[in-house]
Amino acid sequence: MAALTSALASIAGKVTLPEPVARAAQQVMAGRVSLNTPIDGAMLQKAVLTSGIFQETALKSGQTPAQTDLKSALLTLRQTLSSWLGSQAAPVQPAPMAPPVRGGVLRARAMQEAGGIDPASTTAEEAGKILLDLTEAALSRIRLHQHASLPDPTGKQGGDWSLDLPVLVGNHQTLLQMQIHRDGRSGGEQENEPGWQMRFALNLPALGEVGAQVSLRGGATGIMLWAGEPETAALLESELPELRTALAATGLRAGSIVVRRGEPSAAQAPSGHFLDAQT
Repeated sequence: MAALTSALASIAGKVTLPEPVARAAQQVMAGRVSLNTPIDGAMLQKAVLTSGIFQETALKSGQTPAQTDLKSALLTLRQTLSSWLGSQAAPVQPAPMAPPVRGGVLRARAMQEAGGIDPASTTAEEAGKILLDLTEAALSRIRLHQHASLPDPTGKQGGDWSLDLPVLVGNHQTLLQMQIHRDGRSGGEQENEPGWQMRFALNLPALGEVGAQVSLRGGATGIMLWAGEPETAALLESELPELRTALAATGLRAGSIVVRRGEPSAAQAPSGHFLDAQT
């Protein structure tokens, strides 16, 4: 997805695309979340709901997916590109990224911003073929997240959602990888049992790989931050007092708040999931 938005940004105003393709491309770009200004809970909620993983659920219940639903926008872009070019995609080397699995450890490894198109040496048709390939790849990624977000096959109560949010930091296109877990325990369980948990990870040029795990247990909110770079971890530690103040201002009672240095340890992947045969 980041490769697609990078490609679209690199040709904006420089390569003339057919009007239907240009409109569809603008709708995909509108699905990005800008981190250049502070975001609040309502904005994050909207981004999750329109991430594309709930498209079929909305259709099944008779609802129409939001116009900004990312999967719908990608399907429209693929249709307009295919109508223009036919089903001809240019061979693009995908960036290596592990498929999302239920309960897997989130890792936002550094990736070169693949997908940028040089408008000076690329014709509109060549750019369109690259965009078509990247659109197919982005749709495949959403389908993997939808698979990872299916109900637990063992019948365990609760819920898990896995998604990528395309984000813009400065002019840098990247992904905020996110997992949301809802615990299925009843209200009679001990108060210290987790009710909700959210994890996210992203990689930024100036900070490296960073992530967080936020848990809501009863009336307390626990936060674990981690950073792959020691300098970034020290920076996060210096901001903890401000974080506690911000939590109190929103009416949340801060529980344990810690910063861990280094990357999270990878848990063994459960069986029955996808295997990369090329590894």
